[in-house]
Amino acid sequence: MAEYMVIQDNIIKAIYCGEVESNENIIPLPENHQVQVGDNIICYNKDYTRKNNVELIKLGFMQLPQGYKLEQDNMVEMSLDEKILAGLEELPRFCKIVDNIIVEMEEYEKLAIMQKQEKEDYHRKKRDNLINEEIWKISRHEQEKLLGIKTTLSDDEFLKLLKYIQDLRDITIQEYFPDFVDYPEKP
Repeated sequence: MAEYMVIQDNIIKAIYCGEVESNENIIPLPENHQVQVGDNIICYNKDYTRKNNVELIKLGFMQLPQGYKLEQDNMVEMSLDEKILAGLEELPRFCKIVDNIIVEMEEYEKLAIMQKQEKEDYHRKKRDNLINEEIWKISRHEQEKLLGIKTTLSDDEFLKLLKYIQDLRDITIQEYFPDFVDYPEKP
């Protein structure tokens, strides 16, 4: 049974089955058509199949979904950075936008927005990392002495290293800890 559509002002007003008297607003439809009542006829190809989403977006009949962009006639999902810059995702903590690029904050900027406990944890972790970078030298020096071989560190360098590590341990008793920490200079 043949199908027909009625168009008025470029809008599909009705779809009929059967025989219809000839009318300039009545158009015969092929068997595999995709037309729907209420759509603008511009949304369809010549064979009455629906145009793809990219074409409909370009024609203004469909909105680009949030978080997507058109790229070389394809709809692609935005990267996380693009979503953040577009205001669709939240900027990660301890990051900032500089010249439309998401970058990590400087240490002083991070500390400025941290709560007291976070600052304490941050400084303790930094201190522990600094100690771990040096502690192997103490172990090596002690092993070399026990073996009676020439030590890599002089006794003076060894004492300076021990003092440096102790000064790192003592950062938590500094007067303004954790708001201000004066890290000792590495020997």
